[in-house]
Amino acid sequence: MKIENESDKINITMMKRTLVLIFFTGFLPIVFSFIPYEKKSKTIQTIIIDPGHGGKDGGAKGLMSTEAQICLEIGLKLGKAIENNFPNVKVLYTRTTDIIPGNKPDKNQGLRYRADFANQSKGDLYIAIHCNSNGRRAGGWYEKRVVDYTYKKVWIGKGKKRRQVTKKSPIYQSFYVENKTVGTETYIWAASKIDSKTTSINADPDDFSGENDSTIVAPDLNDPVMKAFQLLYQKKYFQNSLLFADHVEQEFASSGRSSRGVKQRNQKGIWVLQATGMPSILIETGFITNKEEEEYLNSNDGQEEIVKNITDALRNYIAIMEKQPLNNNTGNKIPEPKNVQSTSAILNRKAATAVHDAIS
Repeated sequence: MKIENESDKINITMMKRTLVLIFFTGFLPIVFSFIPYEKKSKTIQTIIIDPGHGGKDGGAKGLMSTEAQICLEIGLKLGKAIENNFPNVKVLYTRTTDIIPGNKPDKNQGLRYRADFANQSKGDLYIAIHCNSNGRRAGGWYEKRVVDYTYKKVWIGKGKKRRQVTKKSPIYQSFYVENKTVGTETYIWAASKIDSKTTSINADPDDFSGENDSTIVAPDLNDPVMKAFQLLYQKKYFQNSLLFADHVEQEFASSGRSSRGVKQRNQKGIWVLQATGMPSILIETGFITNKEEEEYLNSNDGQEEIVKNITDALRNYIAIMEKQPLNNNTGNKIPEPKNVQSTSAILNRKAATAVHDAIS
């Protein structure tokens, strides 16, 4: 058949595409009906546990212990609890002894190792264990206050200007101020810093070690479509981190602990949360600078309760990820403290705004 003009060509092309579409829509369902259904793989297969500090980096100091010591004890117990409760989940540790992770010479290199280890291990969830400090002396400190005044006549001036005046001098009394700050906090990377996590995860080879295949062509991250896709992907990390952190604080609150809620930071000390390509949280298990809370953090009962809280939160997180019924081991409804939920809502709104602004 002779094609006389461009209109005929277009019509023939459209006809061919229509026939191909009809073929695939009719034939492919038959083909796929013979392919066996493959059960969806588990969402959480590998969990990275990162006991904070270590070695010459002792972290915050209490009256009788260091943050590094407590973090290691809780971290190891948490790992064993996860292995017992979730036998199909692999648990990996950034350190299992009192060293800077990777046996690195300083804290900064240790932080880089933590992130590298988590990413190269292809972790599905990153849990950092820490103890908090309010920046004041552990236990408490002495301050002075004015309780009275003394009055004394003194001479001032010289010659004809010399005169007598009454000088008022304060009387000070020392008193002890107890360090009363207590409670738990769980941190996630800042919702307003989504690009920071994207940058860290996609850092160049000089920043992160790993295999490099020269045959792989990297996508153009400046392409608007790729950027939108990537930002939404990072937002998913944020949402899942927030979800898990939210459940951790709920479990702490249900045990009677003082929950200070889910918080976000973008400071150097929490950089590792931005550099891990997975949902990541940092749990401040309590204030080591408070005498009673430090004793709790060092006690076997206290550590076991903290581990149980985190494990129960993990159980509910996995249930949500795999769309299973929620359970907190007691048959009761998961508590929803107002302060935790309100924080969650605020951070979600910030994340949505950050993605919208970046795409626009």
